[in-house]
Amino acid sequence: MAGAVAVLAIGIWWWVGLRHEATPAVVEGWAMPNGSGDAIHLVDSGGTGYSIAGAMWSGPDGVTHPPSNRPTCIGTDTSVKKRVQLGVVDIDDSEFGGWSHVVWVKCLD
Repeated sequence: MAGAVAVLAIGIWWWVGLRHEATPAVVEGWAMPNGSGDAIHLVDSGGTGYSIAGAMWSGPDGVTHPPSNRPTCIGTDTSVKKRVQLGVVDIDDSEFGGWSHVVWVKCLD
């Protein structure tokens, strides 16, 4: 019984104290892919580059695809731009530093 109470207490402590939720910022612009299609240069006011590997994505048809499939709507032609929205979460890690992580991609065209 004491073991079950300890597991429950640890579970509640984790749920309340360690679990974090983030609302992604929506970034929109023209994406130009790299040759493998797993990273883009986003043409917006800052011209920021983002890795989109591992992000959920949807095409103009609205169908959501798992992260294991690369966004075919962006493609791999480095001379073609596609209009996209990205869901971006800023990560601040004391060990590895900070970065912006793309959690979803939506192709608009």
